[in-house]
Amino acid sequence: MKGVRGMKGLKRRREEGMPAATNKAVILEPENSARSSAFMELAMRLAREHEQLKHQCDALRELSSRTAASTSLAGAIPMLTELRGHTSTLLRQLERHSRWEDKELFPYFSRYYKLKMEPTIMPSLWVLEKDHELALQFFASFLQASNSLMGLMVVEELGASLSEVKHSCDDLTQGCLILTSHFQMEEELIYPMAEEILTDMDYLFS
Repeated sequence: MKGVRGMKGLKRRREEGMPAATNKAVILEPENSARSSAFMELAMRLAREHEQLKHQCDALRELSSRTAASTSLAGAIPMLTELRGHTSTLLRQLERHSRWEDKELFPYFSRYYKLKMEPTIMPSLWVLEKDHELALQFFASFLQASNSLMGLMVVEELGASLSEVKHSCDDLTQGCLILTSHFQMEEELIYPMAEEILTDMDYLFS
């Protein structure tokens, strides 16, 4: 619930008219007078991208469930093709999101908490990164298995092949569940800290 309350606080601040940061050259350092609006943009971008990625995970899980329930390979192959396309799109967007977090978002938090001489947040981020990597392993397993199935032209053991379809879909579903949980845990870590930073900014510039 801390993450939810933190996000509500961020949204409230945004709705109150805090100006958006349009200059990408703004340096997000604690002594920068433009930091409040710039940091707000970082926090709101995190929320937007997480919602989009979670929505894609939900859609993938639904299609994966329908594909796993297929009663024929002929019926499963078109859905596997669609699943592979959506999975590749998700992974590309996830890669862009992760690069942005690593280059812009997380360094800001690390600099801020180091300045305050408080324990670094890096250990917590390291744990989150491990969940991220585990999700990617499940996605890779699905793509590899489904690629083999897509090349299957003649099925000698229909039951075994459908079992492989289900297994590959299970990997995809598990990857989506882990990734969604990863986003939730990240929000529970980041949102309260973001609210704390903004509160400090309000106090300093009031």
